Amino acid sequence: MKSGWTVAFLLMATQLVSYIDRFLPSLVLDQFRTELALTNAQVGMLFGIAFALFYAIMGLPFGWLADRLPRKYILSSCIALWCVMTMLGGVAHSYTLLFLSRMGVGLGEAAVNPSALGLIGDYFKGARRARAVGLFMCGTFGGAGLCYLLGSRLVHFISEWAPASGIELAPWRICFLLIGFPGLVLAILWLFMPEPPRDKSRGYVSLDSAGLVRTLRFVAQNWKAFGTLFIGSGATLTLGSLAFWNITLFRQEFGWSVVEVGTAVGFLFFLGGGGGTALSVWLSSRFLRAGKQDASMRVLWIGLAIGVPSFALYPQMASGNQAVGTLFFAFLAQGIAAAAGPAALTFIAPGQIRAQATAFYFLVINLCGQAMGAWVVGELADRLPKPHGLANAMTIEAFAVGIPALLLILLGLRHYRQLAATLTSAGAVTPGSGH
Repeated sequence: MKSGWTVAFLLMATQLVSYIDRFLPSLVLDQFRTELALTNAQVGMLFGIAFALFYAIMGLPFGWLADRLPRKYILSSCIALWCVMTMLGGVAHSYTLLFLSRMGVGLGEAAVNPSALGLIGDYFKGARRARAVGLFMCGTFGGAGLCYLLGSRLVHFISEWAPASGIELAPWRICFLLIGFPGLVLAILWLFMPEPPRDKSRGYVSLDSAGLVRTLRFVAQNWKAFGTLFIGSGATLTLGSLAFWNITLFRQEFGWSVVEVGTAVGFLFFLGGGGGTALSVWLSSRFLRAGKQDASMRVLWIGLAIGVPSFALYPQMASGNQAVGTLFFAFLAQGIAAAAGPAALTFIAPGQIRAQATAFYFLVINLCGQAMGAWVVGELADRLPKPHGLANAMTIEAFAVGIPALLLILLGLRHYRQLAATLTSAGAVTPGSGH
């Protein structure tokens, strides 16, 4: 069990570094948009489609590999890949090359979730699994928080230091080059981690292999249960994608500097996101101990119910301080829902196909959520009247995605509950138990 928690902490660190690399472009958005003369829609494609296309699609083959090969080697090689691609973005001199570098980052990061949840599923059972997933998801908000909190200061320092030192390289390029190095240390550490035996305790009688066709067939046979989860997690990710626009939003609407926005939003990621993740784990564990088969889905819905109005309203606040206060509840809700989604998946995905089911899960929610979320906001912002086009676009997307998702989850919750109960009775794990 000690090695299990060591791996869980390293998975959290991996997720943390991946989110630093993922959110970095939002800190220097105005710099590279000006240099490359980009529209909001093009920027949205960098944040969304460029990254999420490979991130989503390549999760399936990485899931296939994670069901068969040592996951520590998969993680090590893919961490090195996305770090190198991040640094290559710093030397891109056209939108096309920057687009390709973000695709490379997405390709490398695609291996994290299927490998991580596969490892967690093999190391932990019952309520401890929910806690391990929660620890892993802390890296999401920790990475984004560090990126905003420290990255904004790094951007400010480089923006003043580079011109004064006679360095001709643009500050945003230097940031891309520097931020890729920390992950290379993680890539080396993963080579020394133990690989656990595959968990077969949550087997399902009709699944005797980890083939992709069988995985998709199982999902199709239980589409109402999986659809409920996909809708909830997809909406959660769409709302989360609004954070990519926070630097620009606060500068346009409230006149805040990059450091001011980075400090406020960075602390919110830690306090709100981290607190929400901890609350999600506590609620899930409490529901599991009470014998609720749909524990994690209930928690996901609670997170969305708080998050939809919070994400929709914070861009409309009259002052930056009011927006930050509302954004706290948005990040708290995001932490609750984001941690609950992957945990909910582990209770309806049999052990033999868990990695591929995880990859398919992230394929769907990333194509529907992250790939489209940031891009749609950019498209709307270009078309809506100035000067509040971006703020209004963010509000429209939050309501348009969030309200239908809340209603559909309520309609599909019993189907999720039935599948979770079937798999639990067929295996050796009882929700709420752990060892």
